This record gives sequence, C-alpha cells and structure tokens, in this order.
Amino acid sequence: MTSVAAPPGRYGPERTSTGRRWRLAALVACAVVALGAVSWLGLHHSEPTVSFQNYGYSNVTAESVDVTFDVTVAQGTAVVCTIDASNALHAQVGTLDASLPASDQDTTRYTVTVRTTEKPVNGVVDSCRTAS
Repeated sequence: MTSVAAPPGRYGPERTSTGRRWRLAALVACAVVALGAVSWLGLHHSEPTVSFQNYGYSNVTAESVDVTFDVTVAQGTAVVCTIDASNALHAQVGTLDASLPASDQDTTRYTVTVRTTEKPVNGVVDSCRTAS
C-alpha cells in the first residue's frame, strides 16, 4: 500500500515540531503564571480578618480622650489598632497605635487613652490589623 500525498497548498503548510514546542512552552509559561497568581492570592488572604466598630469616646480633656471600640478577630490573635483624635477643624491632634493582646473571644471591647496636643472633639479607630 502506498501513501498518497496531499495536493500542494490544499491543507496549509506542514506542521513542524518547532511550532509544537513553542505552543507547549507558551502553555507551560501560562500555567506557571496562573499557579503563581493563585498561590499569591492564597497567601495574601490567609491572614485572619480583623474588623472594628467604634463605640464612643469620653473623658475629653485638653490633653487626652478615651476611645472605646470593639474588635472582631479570630480567638488568640493579637492586633494593632490606630486610633485618631481630631479637633473642631477636623485636624488630627493625637494618634495612637495600640497593641491589643490576644483574646479568648471573637469580639472584645477595648478602651484606650489617646494623648492630644489640644482639646479634641472626637476619637475614632482609623484601622486595625493583625500584630506581626
């Protein structure tokens, strides 16, 4: 039995092993990039979620304000919260990075004193993050 050759130009150029290698290399490169992206996302979002709720402020003096707030985070996770105090013109007159110990509850209420350079009109939590 003899093999019949296809008419020239009818089915396009013959495939070469070089073209297959390039496609395979491109596919492997895309897979590596995708795996890296998935790994980064997994590691980036693996830290416990921290949320906070401002509860109020009290004991406002020319030198300080007490700020009360709730922090919700996984039990046993220490956090650092940034608390700001502002004056009547909304200028920051005090700030504190409060290191809060790990708790055996998911939600814990804290009261911290923020020292100020002048009398504040409020005190609020700006952000909270896990302690490193």
